[in-house]
Amino acid sequence: MSDYYSVPKGEVMSLAWGDGNADVVFGGVSWSGHHADLLACQDSDLRIAELESRLAGERATRSLNRSQLAESNRKVYYGVMAHPEFGDDCPLLAQMGYTRRSDQSSGLTRPALLQLPPTGSLN
Repeated sequence: MSDYYSVPKGEVMSLAWGDGNADVVFGGVSWSGHHADLLACQDSDLRIAELESRLAGERATRSLNRSQLAESNRKVYYGVMAHPEFGDDCPLLAQMGYTRRSDQSSGLTRPALLQLPPTGSLN
């Protein structure tokens, strides 16, 4: 029986069984024992729902923090570029993981294009 099916089926069974027949034992299981198992499952589901909600909140906070860091990174990068003592060719840019102006290729030479196979049908 599927986990998604067990709890709803257990709820229906417990209601029907407890409605006037709670003292009868079926398959070695009393109604109170069955109902306790059902309540344990429902409590677990509630705890998991709460934890998932808290996790979603933490993920939203993390996303906000990362967005703020990205904005801060951008401001620092452009601040270094515009600073009169540093600029776009300073060693600090390379240390930060960016390419200095003097290390950039001119773009005047390009690699030869690869020979592409002919397209179309051979039939």
